[in-house]
Amino acid sequence: MAWQLVPVADDRQAVPIDKALLFFGRHPECDVVITSSRKVSRKHCCLAQVHDSLLVRDLGSMNGVRVNGKTIRRESPLNLGDTLSVGDVEFEVKDGRTKNGRKASPKKSSKRNKQRPPKNMLSQSVPVIIPDENKSFSVEKSINKRPPSSAPIELNSSDIIE
Repeated sequence: MAWQLVPVADDRQAVPIDKALLFFGRHPECDVVITSSRKVSRKHCCLAQVHDSLLVRDLGSMNGVRVNGKTIRRESPLNLGDTLSVGDVEFEVKDGRTKNGRKASPKKSSKRNKQRPPKNMLSQSVPVIIPDENKSFSVEKSINKRPPSSAPIELNSSDIIE
């Protein structure tokens, strides 16, 4: 499903949700940088797409995250038409396939869309999709060769800072 966040009160551009994970905050490394409000933390919250659903997770912000006016404690699902408040900046969740945010043709909603993903599918610190057990994935090999953890680490005189 194509999602977008449309600012409610100002003339900012809509935010297309085109990645599985989007970070919101004042920090320049965030995907959606909000510098116009002092109530937005450096790393305020993140949005995660899990299957066909969208979740928002507060990352320990000072001024909180609200969905439809209710402060969330940790995370909350988002649906079309919901209002997301990041600090004091409000967005409305809309369908990103049309210009005005309305669906072109209504589809039958499946049970899968309405259910939250199982808890074991999300990391507890930052929402990250964990691959199915039967699917393989690769891990990059580190170029730094380290001694085995049981071997003592030898220090040279250049390693010691006085």
